[in-house]
Amino acid sequence: MKKFATLTILFSLPVIIVLIAFEFSLRHIPNDYAYKRHYLDTKSSEIEVLYLGSSHIYCGINPEFSELKSFNASHVSQSLNYDLAILEKYKDNWSKLKCIVLPVDYFSMYTTIETGVEKWRVKNYTIYYGLNSIISNEGRFELTTGKFSSNISRLWAYHQNGSNDLSCNKLGWGTNYNSKNSKDLIETGKIAAERHTVKIIDTECYEKNRKALETIIGFAKTKDIKVILITCPAYKSYVNRLNQKQLNSTISFINKLCLENSNAFYYNLLNDKSYTSDDFFDANHLNDIGARKLTLQLDYLINQNLSK
Repeated sequence: MKKFATLTILFSLPVIIVLIAFEFSLRHIPNDYAYKRHYLDTKSSEIEVLYLGSSHIYCGINPEFSELKSFNASHVSQSLNYDLAILEKYKDNWSKLKCIVLPVDYFSMYTTIETGVEKWRVKNYTIYYGLNSIISNEGRFELTTGKFSSNISRLWAYHQNGSNDLSCNKLGWGTNYNSKNSKDLIETGKIAAERHTVKIIDTECYEKNRKALETIIGFAKTKDIKVILITCPAYKSYVNRLNQKQLNSTISFINKLCLENSNAFYYNLLNDKSYTSDDFFDANHLNDIGARKLTLQLDYLINQNLSK
């Protein structure tokens, strides 16, 4: 028995070493999470405006057009609990922070990454931000997330031609949503509206998001930081298919929250007519043209509120 155990260990050891090497090699591929973590580690004390949130901000805000020193710390599908986690991770570093901008969109109060189809993204916060997660241990490794063949392809592409998973510019704006590659606005509107509409309201999820949002505003208040909440622009093919009860419940809650907190301000840009079809990558995401427009619009609103 002892001999069998010894042989098993000797046989398994090379495999384990290869898997460990593979895992570390995958983590070495540049990506948005590692980049933004490094930026915040080194420069969070210099940031005056912090943008958080999901893909609507990730592709919709390009801080290169901001007057104040800004950074886009959003990620695709990033929910409010992770916005809060990032904010708290650097709680002692926000010496120059004047304003936090957060999207509160049609789906924001009713979903988290853990409960959505992109649950696999949670491992990025565990691995690259060092944030704790409720996800199982299998979600803490690159190797156990996604297909093995896909990970092989990623590693091969990185070592062969330098391809990587970094898709944001130096200030965190997502560059993949290019106007030259815009998608069908009608079809994407139908698909996105259906995906973002909840069939049964998850009260536990709603409560988690409510508490996260209230905590963010409370945290900001203690440091004399303004919080600007926005509902991002969307194309009519998406807007016209939204469930009004779900939408209005969010808007009502946000308006009430801002009335109760003097440091919080809400701007509903969902139906803003200044955004045309040329501004959208798909029905609910802006492209590079729309991102410039939204960044400048918010820059004006931020300066307006800071001057009060």
